[in-house]
Parts: sequence; structure tokens; C-alpha cells
Amino acid sequence: MAKVIEVNRIEDLRAYDYHWDRLVQQTPNATFFQTLPWLQTYWQFFGFGKKLRVLLIQIHGRIEGILPLVEQPETTKAGRVTVLTYPLDGWGPFFGPIGSEPTATLYLAMQYLSVIPRTWDMLDLRWIDPRADRGRASNAMRCHGLASMTLPWNPTYVIQLPETFDQYLATRSPKFRASIRRTLRRMDEENVVAARYRPEQQPGNPIVPDEKLYDTCVALARASWQGGSTTGTTISHDSTAAYFRECFFQASKLGMIDLTTLRHENRLIAFSYNFHHQGNVLGLRMGYQGDCKRLSPGTMMMAYQIRDSIERGDTLLDLGPEHAEIKARWINQTLPSQRVCHYSSASLLATILRLGHWWKYRTVAG
Repeated sequence: MAKVIEVNRIEDLRAYDYHWDRLVQQTPNATFFQTLPWLQTYWQFFGFGKKLRVLLIQIHGRIEGILPLVEQPETTKAGRVTVLTYPLDGWGPFFGPIGSEPTATLYLAMQYLSVIPRTWDMLDLRWIDPRADRGRASNAMRCHGLASMTLPWNPTYVIQLPETFDQYLATRSPKFRASIRRTLRRMDEENVVAARYRPEQQPGNPIVPDEKLYDTCVALARASWQGGSTTGTTISHDSTAAYFRECFFQASKLGMIDLTTLRHENRLIAFSYNFHHQGNVLGLRMGYQGDCKRLSPGTMMMAYQIRDSIERGDTLLDLGPEHAEIKARWINQTLPSQRVCHYSSASLLATILRLGHWWKYRTVAG
């Protein structure tokens, strides 16, 4: 017998901590963004004005799936609408059901949403990985009378890591391949010391995050171009610094942090702030000293990370969905992303949005 439990208060989710952690471990290609500590962190800093709607799928008395959702107001070309969506907000490239039964989770969640009163204009599941979803979200909606439209979303740029670093280099242009090798030689000649902070969870031995290391990276970011950035997305910006810091602590405790540093003459010259899980590394933020250009710290950092990740047995390095022109020389694959939308027929604004989306994406709309 199946049952859907909806939780609207973040503090009430503590009762399901064990089940959440168990299901994350069962989720293929899970990320830090699908953990309960991340959702709690996200809600602490960005939950204002939104309604939490976490759907827990209980089958025969056991929690077998979780679908975290958030109801939030958004300004669109059609006007201000209320959207029910995943709580990722663009912090990562992909999101989806948690657990080993995504089909059942989506099916039962959509069944539940189709019969309760609607307080939203549009159900918009974004950041869907089509390789993992395989049409599940769209089919689950349609099974319960929620007509849907599948549209493209922001792609992410990745490096599928081969077995050896030489194999990776062989896929790069001769000029860039020579540049990478030259930079790595300079790394040795200049005695640049690389370190990768990737603590592992051990039973009965909780991880104590390296707060001093993180603060050193923030200080570097503040002293670099990031200190003057107005985007509000850097680890040193007033509006997001506390969020990134808490993510570092929580990911460290879960054994999902991956912080790489380069030091020259005992001085930090570059850092790369990432998350990792199940062999996948998700690049989040990178920074380097502006007065070390002769060392090419950006190229040095990327080359070292790729080589070290291959030696560690990682399988993928995700560089994120932005700045394609910068990442083009490094990546070997672009992964598409989708959104699956259902527009409430009771909402005039949703109808206008549906028509607008259909017209814009009429050659790809499903």
C-alpha cells in the first residue's frame, strides 16, 4: 500500500534524516544538492517567501522515495506567477527524485499533486538529466491528467575522465596539449605544492571540517577579482558568503567536499571549491591570485585536478552550465538538461506562459 506524506516545515524533516541518508546512497549519480543537510542550508539562506513541499513516498510502511519541491513566486513575461519546482535554484546542474525507485516516486507524487487543491500556476520540474529521467517526469504527469511540455534547459559542460591522463591529453589540440604539459613542468620547477582536501567518512569518527583552510580560500577570493564582483555568486560576496561557508561545513561532514589548493613559497595562489560523490566531481568555484599570472594558476589548477582525479579513479568532472567559451578547450562532452512543465488550466497567466513556451520552443516541445 502506497502513501504520500507532505512535509512543509524544514524542522520536521529531521525525523526522516535516517531515511533521507539511506535513499541518497541508493540514488544513481546523487549529488550534495540532494542531501538533507544541503536542503536545510538552502532553506536557511533562501527559503524566505517560499513554501516547502517535500513529498515522502511510503510503500508498505517504508519510505522508498523523496521528491523535494518548493512553491515560489516568480516574475515572468506573462506576469507574476506561482511555480512549483525543484529547490535547486541553479546551484547545481541536475536534480531529481531521491532513492532507487524514481519511476514509482514520480508516479505517486504526480498522482498526489493531481488530486489535492492547487495553489500554483505552473508545475515546472527543471534541471532534469534526460539520461537519468528517460521520460519519467513527463509520463508520470500525463498518467494523472497533467498535460506536460518538455523543453530544453541549461546544458552543463563536463570532462568524461578516461583511464589515463595521456589519453585525455590526446583528445586536446596539439597547441593546448603542449600548453598543459608546459604548465605542469613549471609547477614542478617552481615547487608549486598542490593539495586536495577530500576527507572520507569513517564509522564512529566524525569529520571535523578544516575551517582555517576554507577561510584562507575566502581571503584569496576577496583579494582577487571576486572581491569586486557584483554578481552575488562568489564565495566572498556578502549575500552568499555565509551560504557557501555552511555548504563547505556540511559537505565536509558528509565526506562530499573536494577542495584543491595550490601554494607557491608557502602562499596560497589558487583554490578550487568542488563537491564529489560516487566518482563524480562537481566544480563550484575557483579563484587565484592576480599577481601570479606567469605561473598560469588557472591552467595549472585545471590540469592538476584532471590528472589527480584520473589517478584517484574519478569518472567525471562537471564544470557547470556557464561560461562555455572558457571551458570549451577543456571539456569533451556537453550534457543537455530539460524542464518538464504543466500549466494549470485555471490560471490565465499559466495559459499565456504555455503559449509563449510553445511558440518559442515549437520545434522541440514534447
